[in-house]
Amino acid sequence: AVSPTMAAQEDPDLLRILIATDNHLGVHEKDQVRKDDAFITFREIFEIAKQQNVDAVFLGGDLFDVNKPSRETMVRTMEILQEYCMNDRPVQLEVLSDQTVNFPRRGVVNYEDPNVNVGLPVFMIHGNHDDPAGAENLSAIDLLSTCGLVNYFGKHVLTGSGTGKIKIKPVLMRKGNTKLALYGLGYIRDARLHQMFSVKGNVEWARPEDKPGFSSKSWFNTMLIHQNRVHHSPKNAISERYLPSWLDLVVWGHEHECLVEPTEYGDFVVSQPGSSVVTSLIEGEAKQKQVMILEVRADKDAPDDAPMWRAVPQPLETVRPFKYRQIALIDFARLAKEDGGLGVDFTPESGETNAGLGAKGKRAQPSKHEAWITTALERMVRELIAEARAPYERRGEDEVPLPLIRLRVDYGGGFSTINAQRFGQKFVGKVANPNDLLQFFKSATRRRRDDAGEKADAAAARETAVEDIIGDPTMQDQARIEQLVAQNLNQGLQLLSETDLGNALDDFVNRDKSALENLIKDRLRETMKFVEENAGHEAEMITAGDAKDVTAKVEKSIAEAVQQRLARTGATARAAAEAEAAAAANNNGAATTPRRAAAQEKEIIEHARRRAAAAEEEDDEAAAALTAVISRMEREANAGRRGVDASGRRVDDALDEALDRATTTTPRVLAAAEGLGRGARARETPRPVADASPARATIETADDAATTGMCA
Repeated sequence: AVSPTMAAQEDPDLLRILIATDNHLGVHEKDQVRKDDAFITFREIFEIAKQQNVDAVFLGGDLFDVNKPSRETMVRTMEILQEYCMNDRPVQLEVLSDQTVNFPRRGVVNYEDPNVNVGLPVFMIHGNHDDPAGAENLSAIDLLSTCGLVNYFGKHVLTGSGTGKIKIKPVLMRKGNTKLALYGLGYIRDARLHQMFSVKGNVEWARPEDKPGFSSKSWFNTMLIHQNRVHHSPKNAISERYLPSWLDLVVWGHEHECLVEPTEYGDFVVSQPGSSVVTSLIEGEAKQKQVMILEVRADKDAPDDAPMWRAVPQPLETVRPFKYRQIALIDFARLAKEDGGLGVDFTPESGETNAGLGAKGKRAQPSKHEAWITTALERMVRELIAEARAPYERRGEDEVPLPLIRLRVDYGGGFSTINAQRFGQKFVGKVANPNDLLQFFKSATRRRRDDAGEKADAAAARETAVEDIIGDPTMQDQARIEQLVAQNLNQGLQLLSETDLGNALDDFVNRDKSALENLIKDRLRETMKFVEENAGHEAEMITAGDAKDVTAKVEKSIAEAVQQRLARTGATARAAAEAEAAAAANNNGAATTPRRAAAQEKEIIEHARRRAAAAEEEDDEAAAALTAVISRMEREANAGRRGVDASGRRVDDALDEALDRATTTTPRVLAAAEGLGRGARARETPRPVADASPARATIETADDAATTGMCA
């Protein structure tokens, strides 16, 4: 229930919380005009919290603009938090849940730590710009948490196999008789989280236990989430329908457009505070920036029923003014000449529709209307500057910050672009962004031809998708990465998926330089585990007399790997034939016994070693790589544990390692490598391996509304 009024005086049951998202501290750090914008507004947010006497501050992700903020950004952030959060003001919030679960790194909420003196607690989750990365899964927010400045929660470790599983447990807090359950979900890649939500039991929710004095209905259930809400693609966003209906308020971060007024979605409401600073010059960021003050109070007449609450938007006054306008030149051209147009009967001349595009890389000729375009756009920019300055002038303020101006110009209909850099130089000292005042584009054709069919629909959809990501650097980067992966990996991947590789590339560019290395190590570890788990089955086949079947599979796998590489160069044919003859000679004679197999293997290894030594003069690096592989296999043979699985995966990997180095070098190295592989194929009695567990574990499922006791 939403309370119509709230008592203005001090109320021991009145819980007041300031909520903000997407502060992006450190954005535009290299821009001397805009570098302080995020910090000025961040200070205003905490000044509002101080004046409104709130009990806590909730931050919904993307506190920082980058995963690894500069030292200047970290110091300035810590100074503001220390100034407003460290004081002797008593904290009236009581955390009832298990703090070691809610805050695993510190194990305690910061204002109960005897080593720090906190008067304004901050609870926050991470976003996609400041998410944890690296082997230790740490972020810049962990530094703030370690210093006792914030309470960092909502960082979930994915468990289980495949996509992963998470269990979302709330921070249970109470003020007087008012109880609030705070759920947090820090950023997880949208495609992966979408898949997790699609599988029943992969996302579990813990709820407070229903017992006397703590009715489940008496809790106000709030959630902080930081994910894509706008559907750029079917699986690249999270729908509200995935969230449980028993939630009361969902605070949605990541989207920068300010939609702070709560809107109903089924049984709960969603508030989207948006960013507190302009990060990209798009239409959604031109709206008034606001934060929200949430007020919750238990019903004194019915303490076991749902509490009363309301959300109060709070405008931010220190945000740099930003004015955005989208125009079509053809519309202005058809205005009367006295109104600044080219005449109401203006039509593009024949052949003029492609003016300014150029041909075969040649510079296009200037449009005959370039002077008119420049004059018209200058007039519009001046109008937008006047609109941005008007509120400050009405308040009588002497110092007016330079405004941000973005004019998005559709030059379709027979016009060409003008030099945006030269145009912007006319407004240096008048706007904060003279270098990117203008953005030219051609609108997609929405009209479908009768004979175009589905192809026209698909083309229009692609053009619409391109327009949707214009002005969003993050979406543009991700789109470029996905395009590069799709173009360069058209032959397909066996160990890595395109999605995994695309995500790792994004991490490598924006967050963690070891992302690619970590991905490869993880996939190799999973593959080795799978091989080891299935090795027991191959041992059973050998014991049961099916050694020939296993050997045939191994021989086929190794032969395919060898032939694929030998086929790349005809110069290796003679060396391959000699190695094959030598291997055939070694295989003649009586039936293979363990002792004979060991002797044959030793002989093959010595033969390969001699060939590697002969190749050393031509390519030291390739010979060294091959010698290392031979030494490893020799150690395994001496230990009596050189087993293989049904696909010959272990031997094939060793052979690939040698052949990848040797393919482009000398025939003798290739011959030695092939001899090594054929020696491995000759052995038919690998040592039996103990039974292993099945390769795929059964995934346990649980109800989405899993109930636990008080999450303690």
